Order: sequence, then C-alpha cells, then structure tokens
Amino acid sequence: MSSPASHSHASASPGASQSVSGIHGDIPLETLVSHLLASKRSLSSISTVWRANEIVTSARSALEQSVILSARTRFLRLGISEQVKILRKVRGGIENVYKEGQRDFKSVIRTLDNANSRLESTMDVLRSTMVEAAFRPADEQPRSLLDFVDEQGVETMRDALKESIRESKEAQTEFDSSILSFDTDLRALKTAMTSPPGVSSSQSQASLTSTLIPDNLQALETHAQDMASLLDNLVSHFDLCVNAIRHTEGGFAAVRKAASSLPPGVEPVSVSGVMETSQTLNEEGPLSDEERREMLGVLENDAAQVEDVVAELREHLSEMETKHEAILGHVSDLTATYNSTVSAFNVLEQISARLPGYLMASSNFQMHWEETKLQIQEQLEELESMRVFYENYHASYDALIMEVYRRKQSEEKVKSIMKKAIEQIEKVVEADMREREAFQGDVGDFLPGDLWSGVAVGAPRWEFVPVGSREGKESIEAPELERSVVEAAARRDRERQRLQR
Repeated sequence: MSSPASHSHASASPGASQSVSGIHGDIPLETLVSHLLASKRSLSSISTVWRANEIVTSARSALEQSVILSARTRFLRLGISEQVKILRKVRGGIENVYKEGQRDFKSVIRTLDNANSRLESTMDVLRSTMVEAAFRPADEQPRSLLDFVDEQGVETMRDALKESIRESKEAQTEFDSSILSFDTDLRALKTAMTSPPGVSSSQSQASLTSTLIPDNLQALETHAQDMASLLDNLVSHFDLCVNAIRHTEGGFAAVRKAASSLPPGVEPVSVSGVMETSQTLNEEGPLSDEERREMLGVLENDAAQVEDVVAELREHLSEMETKHEAILGHVSDLTATYNSTVSAFNVLEQISARLPGYLMASSNFQMHWEETKLQIQEQLEELESMRVFYENYHASYDALIMEVYRRKQSEEKVKSIMKKAIEQIEKVVEADMREREAFQGDVGDFLPGDLWSGVAVGAPRWEFVPVGSREGKESIEAPELERSVVEAAARRDRERQRLQR
C-alpha cells in the first residue's frame, strides 16, 4: 500500500476538479466516498496497535517478574533442600536409636522368657515331686515340694517385671508417636516441594524463563513494529482518500450524506472534523490532471488492500495474544511454584520449631530404656537367684533322701551291735543270777537280813535307750524308704555333679 506525499499537497481549482472528474469517470464519486468510509473504518484498527503495545509492555514486565521469581524460587529451594538433607540425617539418627532400642528390648524379652521358662520348669519339677509319705504325719494329705515354699515372691517378681515391660512399651509407644509425627512433617515438606499439578518442574521453568519469554518478547516486538507500520499505511491511505474527496466537486456533501444514510447492519462512521471547507481547498490550489490521475491510481490500488491490511493486523494481534497467554501462563506457573516453595519454607519453619521436641523424645526414650533395662537386669538376677534356690531346694531334697537312707543304715548297724551286746549281757546276767542263787543258798541263812539290804536282791536287768528318750525328748528314728526312691535320688545327684564339672 503506497501513499506518495506529493498527492496530499497537490491542489486544483473547482473548475479543474470538475473536468478531471469527467476524465476519470471510471472512479465515480460514490466509489471515492465508499473508499473514504472504508478507510475511516479501518482506522479503528488502531485499538489493535494499542493492545499490541499493552502486550509488549506486559511481556517486558513478565520477563522482569519471571527472572525475580525464578531467582527467589531457586534460592529458597536450594536452601530447603540442604535443610531437608540435615533433617533426614537427624531422622536417620533417631531411627538408629529406635532400632537399637527395639533390638535391646527383644533381646531382653527373650532373656526374660528363657529365665521364666527355666524357673517354671524348676517349679514344675518341685510341683511334680511329691514328698515321701514316710517324712510326713500319717494323717496328712500328700504334698509336693512346692507346697513347702512361698510362691508369692515369684509372683511379686513377675508382677514387677510385667510393670517394667509395660512402662517400657509405653515409652516406646510415645517414641513411635514422635517418629510418626516427624515422618508426617517430612512427607508434608516433600509434598510442599513438589510442583503443583499441571505445573512443570522448577528446573524446566528456569530453562523456559531463560528462553521462552525472551524469544516471545522479541517476536512480540517484531509483531508490534509490523502492526505500527501497517497502521501507518492505513493512515496514509485515509489521508489520500480525504485529499481525493477534497479535490472532487461535491465530495464533502456526498461524504456527509453517505455517512448519515448507511444501510442497516453497517458500522456507523463519524466524519466530523475530517472534512474541511472549500476555503481550505482554495488555499491549497487545484491538482493537475497528471497528479489527479496518479493519486486516483494509487488510491484505487490501496483501497483493494485495506481489508487485507486490517485482517493482517488482526492476525498479528491474534499471534501476539497467543504468545502473551503463553508468557502469562509461564509466569503463573512460576508464581504457583514460588508460592508452593514459600509454603514449603513455612512447613520447614514449623518442623524446625518441633525438631527439639523430636530430639528430646529420642533422648528421653534412650535414657528411660537404659534405666528400665538396668532395672530389668536386676530383676532378672533376682529371678535367676530364685531358680537357683529352687534347684538347690530340689537337690537338697535328694540329699535328704540319701541322708535318711544313710542314717537308717547307721541305725541298723547300731541296732545290730546292740542286739549282739544284749545277748552277751543276758548271758552274763543269767550267770550272775545263778551265782547269786548259789551264794544265797550257801550263806543266806547265816547272814542277818539288815546287814546289807542288797544281799538278797536279784541281778539287775540292762537295756539300751536312745539319749533323747532318757532326757525326756521324743526320739525320731530315720524312716524306712523304698530302695527305688533312694536310687532315683542318687542318680539325680550324680547327674547334677556331672553337669557341674
């Protein structure tokens, strides 16, 4: 679309205009008026240029904003990532304390189970070992060895162990709760650090910031320059149309009439301030025929391109709007990522505020468990001492059986000796009786009875009595035990001695 400057300054007298109009009958006045009105309408496309300028300004602002958002986001995310590494190390240390406590607890429980099993086994032996009836009164019901010991001490110790285990589990549950809370915080932080749905990662955003916006901004500026050039062509064409109307007889009136009587559906056109009076025309002077022909030729050629130029302006603006939307969308993603990162930083601050509590929970658990473990170990030692006592009790009962058997054997030997001694004594007493009777027969008649009162007394009788009986105390003989009972006790004793070697 061309617009020679010489045409806008050419002048012609009214007479000349009338004659030129006749010469150019192929461009009627109505056509010139139509071209003017179309040209005037095309100038409304200046709004597209204004919009293009707004888009370019917005894109430049978006570029600045994107650079700032990217820098802030990257700085925050790097700092948060370093803090997350530290938090995970802390979490790993707490996990080690927890696992070590778990291993210790399971080991202690196994030790407790084994100690209790050994104690229960020993008590079962005592429970199944019935005291020999020979040791007890005849009218007493059968009793086991366990009936002669107080089991309350064992139950008390078991209750104390159960209480220690319960307290340990409570401490472990509290520690579990603290760890779960810590894990929840770390998951919340990880979620906050994740890009929002539909938003690309921060790395890809940084790459786009350095390429997409600058490239699009350059393209937008090119579009804006092209649109300004096209609008300038439309303005030049409008000026040419106005100049042609001015130099055409009756042009001013025809334009006013055409502008005021547009058919329905046609966009109205304001021509106020566009037309100038014929006095202005007289001042400019008439156009030569050659100038008028050249002007009308250019005008006709340009008029055919007005709609194409307007369409091209709209295409430029459409492309700019598309690129502008892409830029704004990218800035929106950057803003969302930045806001998400700020939220993650706020979560990190909250975790930092709770971190001393997590560390304190770990320290308290470790300290409490060490105290509880020491207490359980002391109780285990007492439990083991009870088992050893019951083992010795059972071994002592076997020793009692063998001791009773030994005493019985000893008593039998004494009785055997006493029996032989009594037989010898009886012989001596019988001989003494005979001698006494013979003496009494020989001299008894000659000796007065009050000379010695014992002269006529018979020989004394002798017997063996246990010392206890002589002192008024009950004499207890060793009871008679079955040989199988004694042999079983001896076998168990030999087995114990073998295991102790």
